[in-house]
Amino acid sequence: MKKQILHKSVMLFTALFVSACDFLKDEETEQEQSINYTNTLGQNLGGTQGAVADYFYNFESNVDASYFRYNPNLMANYESYLDYYNLFGQDPTSMSFRTFPDHLVSMTSDDEAEFTQRNYIDSLSVADSIVSDSVLMTSTPFKNLERLEWNLEAEPSLQRYKLVNSDWVVSDTMLYYSDTFDVSAYWAIVDTPFIESGLLFVDSSEWNDTDYVFISDDPIRFLNTFEFVKQQLSDDSLVFRINTDCNDNGRWDDSELTGVDYNGNGIYEVLYEYNDNNNNGVYDAGDDIIQDYDGNDTISVAYEFVDRGNGIWDPHEPYYDIDSSGTYDLNEPYQDRNCNNKWDDAEAYSDDDGSGNYSIGDSFVDRGNNVYDASEEYRLKDLNSDGVLDTLLYLTGDKPDNLIVDWTDSDSPEVMLDLQLGDDVTDRWGNTYTDIIEEIDYFDLKQQFADDVDSLVTLFTREKVGHVDAAGASLSPDDYYITKSEWTKTAGGQTERFYNYHIFHEPGHLNQIVYPSYFLPVGFYFSPNDIEDGFWHKKNLESEVLYYTSNGYLRDGEMVDTAYYDTTDIAVYFIEKSYRVESSSVVVPAGHRPSLDQPAPDTTFSDCFKVTQDMTMTMVGSGVDFGQKTISWLAKNKGLVKSEVYIRWTEHPYDSDYTQNSSYLDSTNQAWVGFNRIELTSVDIDSETNVFKKLTRPVKTVTLKNIEEQSEFDFDPFYISTQSGIQTLDLRELVE
Repeated sequence: MKKQILHKSVMLFTALFVSACDFLKDEETEQEQSINYTNTLGQNLGGTQGAVADYFYNFESNVDASYFRYNPNLMANYESYLDYYNLFGQDPTSMSFRTFPDHLVSMTSDDEAEFTQRNYIDSLSVADSIVSDSVLMTSTPFKNLERLEWNLEAEPSLQRYKLVNSDWVVSDTMLYYSDTFDVSAYWAIVDTPFIESGLLFVDSSEWNDTDYVFISDDPIRFLNTFEFVKQQLSDDSLVFRINTDCNDNGRWDDSELTGVDYNGNGIYEVLYEYNDNNNNGVYDAGDDIIQDYDGNDTISVAYEFVDRGNGIWDPHEPYYDIDSSGTYDLNEPYQDRNCNNKWDDAEAYSDDDGSGNYSIGDSFVDRGNNVYDASEEYRLKDLNSDGVLDTLLYLTGDKPDNLIVDWTDSDSPEVMLDLQLGDDVTDRWGNTYTDIIEEIDYFDLKQQFADDVDSLVTLFTREKVGHVDAAGASLSPDDYYITKSEWTKTAGGQTERFYNYHIFHEPGHLNQIVYPSYFLPVGFYFSPNDIEDGFWHKKNLESEVLYYTSNGYLRDGEMVDTAYYDTTDIAVYFIEKSYRVESSSVVVPAGHRPSLDQPAPDTTFSDCFKVTQDMTMTMVGSGVDFGQKTISWLAKNKGLVKSEVYIRWTEHPYDSDYTQNSSYLDSTNQAWVGFNRIELTSVDIDSETNVFKKLTRPVKTVTLKNIEEQSEFDFDPFYISTQSGIQTLDLRELVE
């Protein structure tokens, strides 16, 4: 069995399926929300009004307009045209807009047999084609342990070693290989499946290629071993040890002998027979008697066990003298050697030999730790591989809070607050631990698979301008008006041309034919890598209201709010739209300009309608929402003279620090990012030639057979995009 992969060279769609609520239908539906929204279309507003054909465009006229186009970067840095011109001495990117009232291409489902016939292209077909390819293999990232640092900034009980790591260590390699397979090529007018109903608009000026790749069931396997020198904590793990040698004699001991449980609580402990009110450590007249537990007629302390010593004189427990006072303070870290959770000074002794220091043979007070010690816990391990198990008097914890002390100089042990690569440590009993942080040879074996191509079939077809489904099939082809915008971008000394088609029709309101777009989970796409698959479009064109009109008129004060649920295969979206119209004026650089060496003069259009459109798309379940605001100024007999697009997201779903919604706050405290602005520079509307158009020269439907003879489309195919009026919304512009 072979696997088939369909690859579209223009656009690749990846279907992502998520489950919606059980009560929602699986198929795509739209439900009007039961909330009452504002709608003034049926009301008498009594204010300024004007025919939409006078303020936008009469599509039966030839319109040739030019605009300055500002991408997000220009909107963020230059509030006006003059700001930009005064700095650079040149104009921003220009955009043209044209109408095509005389031409539209259409075909119906009756043409399927002729238009889907596939024809073999012998010159492009190759048997046993050898294709070179490559696979990038990447190792598993890791960090090297560079050193251990004791955290003196924490509370004493919470102090421990911090593991200081390097940056991520990673490596990659490119493996090259060759794949042999047959290549076949065909051409057809359009690909299958064909439309079942409605109208299909086609621009046949350019071929589009679709690759059908047939893959073998057995992929090609690649192996690679990455070699590293890795720094890590040694197996001794000294910093994680929990001491169990609670009498500090270096050998295992059974539990201490128990006596009388004087207070009957089942715990063997040291009982104070008085309250030491003056904290002098002995009972005196100022202290309160609790009880003479041992009945020896002496008020002191009573032992319920035999608190044994270790038979060895013990110096004071090593500590780090933070303030260099020479005495231990409670905030200073120490090595608790006898498990009593407090610092202990050196045992008292008699300097019998007069050496000035304790010497073997001097008498001393062999004290215990004032804590009942059960039998000491231990681990068994053959340290030197001699076949004899050694008794290890420690347990291993999960926190690196064991303060390391080097006893190389037993008279002056060194507290190790900082441990570096290769540091050695000697304990009190003369055991040496080498390379606390060690280097090892680390081998990372990686496996990766690549598809083994059996054959490749390339199908060349004409580009679809768009499909209007059965809901719009009652309209004839000449009810749809195709317009076109073109602009350029210059970067790195290279200029790239862009364009887009915009399809309008006028049943009731001014409508725009678009591919509805939606964001994928989880939303919040500002990065080009995210945007690549961040949004998806419906497969068929749909009609959406661009400008609401009352009997074909724009009216000051018009307000229309709508809301609905859209249940798709990807997710369920709640769509809210707000539409507002107000009389206004606007200033744009559209005056007469004698020379390009001078800035364009400001021109004020006072007979305008300002149209504000807000859209909020909320993904049901996640709560992530995307907002789009379009503000447009329509001037009488000039059309669209200025338009601004803003977008916003809710806060970033993972890290609010990455939320880029701080550039503009509106009255509802929503944060917007300026995305696109166009400003009219010139417009030529030729309506004289169209006075008798309907009678003498009706709109011509151009068939596939003769569309190649037409040059009006400039040989440019239609592509799926997100549009707002005559503006194209490409979110990747946010990071340019």
